[in-house]
Amino acid sequence: MTESRRNTMAWMALAGLLVIMCIRMTIPEPIGDGVWSSTVAFLRVGTSTMGNLTGPAEVMGLGILTLLACGISALAAGSISVGKWMQLGIIAAVLAAAIVAIFNAANRFAALVGVFDLGMALLAGWSAQVLCHTHRRRRLVIAVLVGLLFAVTLKGIYQRYVEIPQSIHYFQKHQQQWLKQSGVHGNSTEVKLFISRLKSGEVSGFGILSDGFAETLIPLLLAGLALAMAGFLSKDVAAASTVEKRTGKATAVIKPGWPGDVNLPDHIVLGAVLLLVSLAGIAVLIFTGSKGGAASFAICAIFLTWACWKRKWLSAHRRMAIGAALVLAAIGTLSLLVYGFSHHGLPTKDLLYRWDYWTGAERMIQHHPLTGVGLNNFGYYYTQYKPPSAPEDVKDPHNMFIRIAAEAGLPAALGFVVLVLWGFINTVRAQQVPSDQDDQRAFPVAALIIFALVWWAGRLALNHPGFGTKGVATYQLALSALYAGAAVGGMLLTNRMLRVIYPQYRIVVANAAVLGAAGMVLYDQINMALATGPAAMFFWIILGTFAARSAENQRAGKNSLIAPADTPRAFAGIIVGGTLCVSAIVLAIVIWIPTVRGTLPWDPSTYRHAFKQAVSAHDWPAALKAADAVLARNTRSQGWLQRKIGVEMQMGINARGDVLKLLSINRTDARVRLPYAETRRAGLTVAQRIAQLKLALQLNSALAKNELQRLSPKEVAEIQAEIKKLNAQIPLR
Repeated sequence: MTESRRNTMAWMALAGLLVIMCIRMTIPEPIGDGVWSSTVAFLRVGTSTMGNLTGPAEVMGLGILTLLACGISALAAGSISVGKWMQLGIIAAVLAAAIVAIFNAANRFAALVGVFDLGMALLAGWSAQVLCHTHRRRRLVIAVLVGLLFAVTLKGIYQRYVEIPQSIHYFQKHQQQWLKQSGVHGNSTEVKLFISRLKSGEVSGFGILSDGFAETLIPLLLAGLALAMAGFLSKDVAAASTVEKRTGKATAVIKPGWPGDVNLPDHIVLGAVLLLVSLAGIAVLIFTGSKGGAASFAICAIFLTWACWKRKWLSAHRRMAIGAALVLAAIGTLSLLVYGFSHHGLPTKDLLYRWDYWTGAERMIQHHPLTGVGLNNFGYYYTQYKPPSAPEDVKDPHNMFIRIAAEAGLPAALGFVVLVLWGFINTVRAQQVPSDQDDQRAFPVAALIIFALVWWAGRLALNHPGFGTKGVATYQLALSALYAGAAVGGMLLTNRMLRVIYPQYRIVVANAAVLGAAGMVLYDQINMALATGPAAMFFWIILGTFAARSAENQRAGKNSLIAPADTPRAFAGIIVGGTLCVSAIVLAIVIWIPTVRGTLPWDPSTYRHAFKQAVSAHDWPAALKAADAVLARNTRSQGWLQRKIGVEMQMGINARGDVLKLLSINRTDARVRLPYAETRRAGLTVAQRIAQLKLALQLNSALAKNELQRLSPKEVAEIQAEIKKLNAQIPLR
C-alpha cells in the first residue's frame, strides 16, 4: 500500500471517528423504565424538544462503525509501536471481561449494549493515538472541539430560555394526562423529585442528564479559553508574513481607509469572539446546576493559569510533575476513604449519597469479584446491597472505576485504570511542538462544511423529529441547521486562529484540552459518565489525540512507529486491521440487524410492546405472558415484577412467589413493601405481612429526618394500626 493511500485512509478514519463522537454527543442517551423515562418521553410530545430517544440499535450501530474505523486506522498506520499493541491488548482484555460478565447479568441485553458502548470509547481513543502523530491531524481535533463548544453553548442557552419554560408549561397543562398514562400517584416521592428537578431549570444540552453535560463542557471551555487567550497574547506577525504555497503571495495588512477606521488583526478579532462564546459556555455550565462540574472546571482553570505561568519549569521537570500529580491523587483518595470509614459517610448530602453508592458497590464487588454483574446492570443489584440508610436507587455508583469493578470485575477495573494512567502519562511525554511543514496549511472550508453536514445528517437520522404535531419537524430541522451553522463557525474560526497564533500557544491549547480530560476524571469520581455514555468516547479521543507522539519523535525514538512496509510489525498492523474490519461486518450481521428487526433473543423490547397492547385491551392472560417473557430476559427488574404482580392480582392469581422475589431483590426500601403487606390480594400470609410492615418501619427509621423518602407520621401511624389489626387475626396458641 502506498504512503499516499495510507494517508487518505488515515484522514478518512479520523474524520469518521470524530463524526461518530459528535453524533454520540448530540443525541439523547438510552434510558430505561421508570418515572424519569416516561416523563421525558411524555414531554417530547407536542413541544420543541420532541424526538425519539436513542435506542440500543443506534448505540450498537455507532459501535460497529467505530470498530470499522479502528480497523482502517490499523491498516493506514502500517507499523504500530509495541506500546500501542500492549494498549490494544489491555483493551481486548477489558472487553473480554465485560463480555464474560454478560452471561452472569440479570439483563444480558443491557450488558451487551454496554460492551458496544465501552468498546466504542476505548477503541476510538486507541485509534486517535495511532492516527494523530501529525500536528495537522491534531489541529482537526482541536477545530472539532471548538465547533462542539459553539454548538452545545447555543443549545444550552436556547434550552434555558425557550425549551425548559415550554416543557414546564406543557407538563403543568397535561400533568393529569401523564399521571393517568404512567400509572404513577401524583403525591409519590418520585413525582415530587422530578417536578422539583424540572422547575429548577437544569440545562442538560442534547442529552438527558445535566451532570453529563457539565462534564463535557470542562475540556471544551478550557480549550476555548486557551485559544482565545493565545489570540490576545500573539502579535500580528504570523498570518501577515506567511507565504501561501498555492498562490505564492503574501497576505498583506490592510491599512485604515478613513479617519477612525481601526485595522484589528485577525487573532484579536477571533480571540474576542471566542472569548465571548467561552464566557457564554461558562454561563451554560452554571445553568446545569452541577456543583461538581463547576468546581472541577474552576480547579482546572486555576491549574492551567499556573501551568502557563510556570511553563518553562514544567517543561524541564515533567517527571516530577507527573509524580507529584499521582501522589496528590493518591493522598486525596486515601483521605476521602479514611474520612468516610471513620465518620461512616462524607460531608454534605450529595457526597453522603455517593458514599452510600460506593459502600453498596463494595458489597456487590465482594460477591462478584471476577466477573461483575454485567455492564448497565448495577441498578438491578444495588437495592440488594445498599445500606438501609440510603434513600436513593441508582443505576451506577457515580464513579467510573468502581462501576467497572462492580459491572465487569476487578481484573477489568485494573486494566481500565492502567489505560487511563498510561494515556495521561503519554500526553505529558508526547512532544506537541508544531514543526512539520504542512502545519501552516488551512483546512478547506468545503471540507469542514461537509464534515458538519455529515455530522448533523447522521444525528437527525438517529434522532429524527417527531411528526405527531404540525410544524414540529420543520421546527426541529431549523434548530438543527442553526446548531450545525454554529459548529461550522467554530471550526472555521479555529482553523484560522491556529494559523495566526504563535506555535508555542498551540501547545497550550492542546494541554488545556488534556487538562480538561483530567478534570473529567476528577469529576467522574462522583459522577458516572466516562465508562459508557456520550461523554466516554469524547474523553478517550481527547486522551488519545494528545498522547500520540509526533512523527519526528517516532522516527528518532527507539520504539519507532515509522517502519518499512515489509516489517513483521507492518504485517501485524494489516492483519489486525483486516480482522477488526471483518469483525465489524460480522457483528453487524449477527447482532445489529437482529436488534433492528427486534429478533435478537436477549432483546425484551418486543415483549414490552406486547404487554402495553395487552393491558390497553384488558387482555390479562396475554399481558401476563408478555411480562413473563420480559422477566425471562431481565430477571431482576423490579418494575416488571411489579407489573406482573399487578396483573396477577387483577386476575385473582396468588402472587406470593413474585412478591417475595421482589422483596428479596429490594431489601432496603420501606415503600416498596407497603402495597403488598397492606392487602390480602398479594398472597402473603398474615405473619409475612406483619414482618414486612415491621421491616418497613425499621427501614424508615434508618433514613435521615429530612429525607424525602421517609414515611410521614400519618403513614407510620397507619402502619402501626395495621400491624395491631393483623396481630389480632393470629390465633392464640
